[in-house]
Amino acid sequence: MDHQKRDFLSVLFTSAVVTPIALIARGAFAWQMGRRPGPPDPLSDPMNQPPPFDPKKIQEQNQKTIVQDIQRLYKLAGELKDEVEKTDSTKTLSLPMIQKAKEVEKLAKQIASLAAG
Repeated sequence: MDHQKRDFLSVLFTSAVVTPIALIARGAFAWQMGRRPGPPDPLSDPMNQPPPFDPKKIQEQNQKTIVQDIQRLYKLAGELKDEVEKTDSTKTLSLPMIQKAKEVEKLAKQIASLAAG
């Protein structure tokens, strides 16, 4: 076997054996020192702390969203009313009318969940 190939294979074999042993030793050392091995906890850094919880700001934001959603719901309800008036529901239901009704229902549920907090 060529000298360069033999050197390359010996380095490859050595690194394949030494790397797992080094990782196991690192984990054991960290465990012994009272730390769990793995990536550092991002919440332990004070710079990465989330902003403090402010329920008043959340309520204000919810109130703004509720007002906007109710205005949109009022508009959709008017459009649904117009759709119902121009559709003869004894013969067939129009697809746009069904879609509007589902959209009104979805928006009403969203408003109810925001109002409940």
